[in-house]
Amino acid sequence: MLLITAVLGFASLAAMSATIVFGFFALSGGQRVQTTKPDGSSKTYHCLYDTTIQCPSGAIFPAQLRIYSPFHDTPLADDTIAFVLARPYIPTSIPKDAILLEASNVVAVPGDPSSEEYESRVPDSPWPYVFGLGTVSSRAITLPDGASKAFSVVSSDYVRDANMTSTVVCTIDSSHPRWRRTPVPNQNSMVFYSGHFSGAAAGGGITVGLKNITLYIGGRNNGTNMTAASGSRKRKFMSTLSQEYASSFLNVVSLNGNSGETTGIVPPEKLSPTIGCVCFYYCSFIFILFFSAKLPRYLPRAVRLHLNTPESYSILELK
Repeated sequence: MLLITAVLGFASLAAMSATIVFGFFALSGGQRVQTTKPDGSSKTYHCLYDTTIQCPSGAIFPAQLRIYSPFHDTPLADDTIAFVLARPYIPTSIPKDAILLEASNVVAVPGDPSSEEYESRVPDSPWPYVFGLGTVSSRAITLPDGASKAFSVVSSDYVRDANMTSTVVCTIDSSHPRWRRTPVPNQNSMVFYSGHFSGAAAGGGITVGLKNITLYIGGRNNGTNMTAASGSRKRKFMSTLSQEYASSFLNVVSLNGNSGETTGIVPPEKLSPTIGCVCFYYCSFIFILFFSAKLPRYLPRAVRLHLNTPESYSILELK
């Protein structure tokens, strides 16, 4: 399973988005091409491959994969199966236009692709997985089957040397017991989802049959269906830290004791230095006593033997 490492906090949470596709792909038509960055600052080489994205429903979408090609690299043979990890760009005009895959890893399955036993070495998993973090761009609707629900999720990724925005339609099969009590996300809230590509969306794009979803990334107050906080009475007990209270807390801390009501928060400058000194000397005294009692246990055996001799008692009595 992919481990999503620390997302750097240089951008706001609302601007965070990413989509990752991984799985086994059959590659063909490999060619090594030279690529120049849009600003013309540098040139590099990439390998381009034709491939497809297969769905459990039987739908197949054309895709083009690109990966960095080091010096003296050669394209893979046709029909090579490789495990791929890539960022996708999904145009709304598919299947007329191909899905673009910007791969960071392509690991070819060893063997002769023309051999009949070649595919037997590959796990029976022809449908790639998709993991996405994005913003819900539409209200959830009920599909014609009366049970499934669908909503759109927008995300952006750096593909083909540019930021590209993709939209997928996530579907939840509410007839399944697992999803029967799962609420749908609010519009404009952020979600993290995973699943398989399942087919073409009615208004363009592609659908994703969800296997897992995490709602309200960043808090439950980022959707449009939540009750507005303005005009509501101030509560004495709070179960969560509100944004307003968090902002006021940060403002109090940033005052550094110069002005403003602290509401029980005492700036460090106003703490009495006497308490700190007493605590320091008390801890130092306890540490010295403990270290003196345990010192022979940590000394080398030769030193302990020397300390146990009568001549050493006058120097340090530790027996």
